[in-house]
Amino acid sequence: MKLGVCVSDGTNGQPVDGLMIRIERPRLDEWETVWRGLTGTDGRLDRPSLPEDTPGPFRLVLETARYFTTLGMRPFYSHIAVAFSEWETDREIPIMIAPHGYAVCAVGP
Repeated sequence: MKLGVCVSDGTNGQPVDGLMIRIERPRLDEWETVWRGLTGTDGRLDRPSLPEDTPGPFRLVLETARYFTTLGMRPFYSHIAVAFSEWETDREIPIMIAPHGYAVCAVGP
């Protein structure tokens, strides 16, 4: 199962390079990391792949504190977590982040 995620910085309109992102799923009473990686220079994940039988729901966790701190900004959110009932391989999830907010959409058929 391939996942499409693209992250942009709302303060400068640029793709977010080097942002740590985790993909998690629930396990008992906590979330288990099933994939972890960094965004590239285009703000995209390198299309992480999960086994086809990996059931949802999923949670996408963006580690935003380090990113904004390195830019000299003090972020309100240390991380952003977005939960999804399931991943659809024909969709891309664009995410716009800023030190004090974020927006998430799903694009596709």
